Order: sequence, then structure tokens, then C-alpha cells
Amino acid sequence: MKRKTLILVVAMIVATQLYAQKKVSPGIRAGVNVATLSNINADFKTDFYAGGILSLNLGQRYTLQPELIYTRQGANNVVFVDDETGAANGQENVTIQYLSLGVINKFYFVEGFHGLVGPSIDMKIGKNFPRIDFDDDDYGGVDLGIALGLGYTLPIGLTFEGRFKTGMLDAFNNDYFLGLFDDPDKISLNRVFQIGLSYSF
Repeated sequence: MKRKTLILVVAMIVATQLYAQKKVSPGIRAGVNVATLSNINADFKTDFYAGGILSLNLGQRYTLQPELIYTRQGANNVVFVDDETGAANGQENVTIQYLSLGVINKFYFVEGFHGLVGPSIDMKIGKNFPRIDFDDDDYGGVDLGIALGLGYTLPIGLTFEGRFKTGMLDAFNNDYFLGLFDDPDKISLNRVFQIGLSYSF
């Protein structure tokens, strides 16, 4: 018991010291999504994202940033096609909501400016699939994403950032991965441009 207490105290001291040295900085992140889905006839959809971040400053030019973000994606005016006739049978707006757990790597190349890259696991927590009669159990899965972007951080901790993020799993059916087991032309991947702000405390 004493040993566990000692370990906990040491961990708290180390965490406090890192925070005091600004090695660990919690924060918030929010902005605008401009999203669509690949390989379908659709328009871009404008929506939002918001969540929390934790910046781990591991070097003068490198920061590791875990994130937990709520994000609304999809596409507008999606043209649905009749499988039998091949004819368009209407348009609908598609909204897919995710809780995204990401790990972003930031590389600072000049004062304030940085490039970023990192993967994410996006858990589907809400959707409307009009005209598509699917069992919820089959479509409550996840998406795997990869993000690339650029940003600029002010000395006060405010960051302006732009990212492009692509999914790697079919947005309508998580049974297929990168088209390995299906026609890749029929796979609809999430494609999202994100513009927003983050602030580290």
C-alpha cells in the first residue's frame, strides 16, 4: 500500500512539474468542416467540429497532441441511384456524426509555423442515411482517418489551423477496408477540409 501511494505521489509531482514547465498543455479546438463523400455525385456540406486537446511538448520543434473531437461530416445533395435501372431517383443530405480520437504530430519549422500529420479512430455516434434501409447494428462502426495540415501558433497559445482529413473505411459500410474486398469505385470515403482555432491553457 505504501509503495502504491509513493508511486502515485511521484507521478503527481512529475505531472505538476511538466505542467509548470509548459511541457503539458490542455486545451480546446473548434472550427468549420467542409466535407463530402468520394465516388458519389454530391455537393460539399458545411458543418462544425469541437473538442479537447492535450499538447505534449517533447522537443523544441516537436509536439505530440492527442485529441478527442466531436465532428459532423457527410455531404449535401447526394444523388441516389436505383440499382436496377441505374437512374437517379432523388437527392438527399447525408449527415454522419463521429467522436474522433486522434494523435497529431506537430513539427515546427519556423517560429510559430508548423506542419502536422496524424491518424485517428472515428467512432460513429449518429447518422441519417435517407433512402438507405440498413440495420443499425451493421452501421454503427468506426472510420480510420489520416490528417495533414498547416498551422500557426501565437505566443499566447492561440493556434490558427487548416487540415485535410480522409477516411479509409467506407462511410456507409465498415465491412470493407480500402476496397480490398469490393469494387473501389463503389467505396465512399469521408473527405473533410477543416479550418479552425485551438487554444492551449
